[in-house]
Amino acid sequence: MIQSNISRFILTLIISLSLMGCEKDNELVNQSRILGKWISVDKSDTLEFADKDNFYKSNSTMRHDHYDYTLYDDSIKIGYNGILYVLVLPTKHRYSLNGDQLTIDFSNRNCYGFGKQSITYIKGK
Repeated sequence: MIQSNISRFILTLIISLSLMGCEKDNELVNQSRILGKWISVDKSDTLEFADKDNFYKSNSTMRHDHYDYTLYDDSIKIGYNGILYVLVLPTKHRYSLNGDQLTIDFSNRNCYGFGKQSITYIKGK
């Protein structure tokens, strides 16, 4: 009985670690693909993902405003860390990355500097 419980525990642990490893691989793939410049379809916004932690947003009123981000399998956590020093908590939003198209859905929660809508960006050259 005890040996059976230990075997189940070990099997559950191995499966859990395997699944977490797969999710990490997907995050790393998306991490490398998201780097670079992204221009909104309506050309009102530009995001430049500089590295795995930072991106910069530019539009008609702000140039190169700093944000922090953390990329997950199907969501992105964004925190404002720009020149206005506005204290806002980071928010998490669903995203999809399909080829040269990045869509971030801001409709679930307000995210400082973004409208409460889904925004599609195209990879810049």
